[in-house]
Order: sequence, then structure tokens, then C-alpha cells
Amino acid sequence: MAPYHVLAQNGRNWYILLLSDGRLQLDFGPFAMALHQDAFGLLHGLVEAATQHSSATAGCVAHAGAGRSIWIDPQYGALLLAFDSVVLRFMPQELLIFVQLCREASQKLSLTPITLPLEGNLN
Repeated sequence: MAPYHVLAQNGRNWYILLLSDGRLQLDFGPFAMALHQDAFGLLHGLVEAATQHSSATAGCVAHAGAGRSIWIDPQYGALLLAFDSVVLRFMPQELLIFVQLCREASQKLSLTPITLPLEGNLN
């Protein structure tokens, strides 16, 4: 078996790869991280929830426990994804592109993103 299989890619040279050990690698070019499929389902659920959040103000827009959340940085208009000691910064349009990659990878693996609640005060 090859060391990886491409599940999703885009014109920014971002990839989601299926590694030979069953983990998924999020590859952003100069930076990559690998995670188990259950953690990917949670990460995918976080980014889906963040894209459905109606607030454009500062604070937490999606939360899945300690160390797993998405925050809006009002100074730069960026979204910060904190996930297991890794912080990724996306501009709003980039987060939408990343969601599309997650959807494509999940569909190929028949994975369903973990649904997170959208109501209540997350801050």
C-alpha cells in the first residue's frame, strides 16, 4: 500500500490525505498535522458549526471541549482554530475552503462530522 491516498485537494495546494495507518493528514504545504479519523470527525464538526454561526463579533463561535474550539479575532477578522495544542488561523473565506475539503474527505470515507450545538453563549 502507498504511504498515503489523496482524499481532497484544492488550488491552494491544501490536501487531506489518508495515511497508510488510517490517520488523516491535513497538509497546508509548509505545515501538516495528522489525526485519527474520530478526531477528524470532531474537527470537521467544529468548522461546520463555525461556518453556520451568525455572529461576526469576537469570541468563541464553535466549541467541543477543552482545547478544541474556533474563535474570531476581531483585530484581524481571522478565525482561530485551536485543536489539541495546534492553532490554525483562517480568514473567513479560507475557512469555507477548508470546510469544502473536509466535506470531500468525509464523503470519500463515509464519515459524518460530529454535530455540535449552535445555541447558547459560547464566550
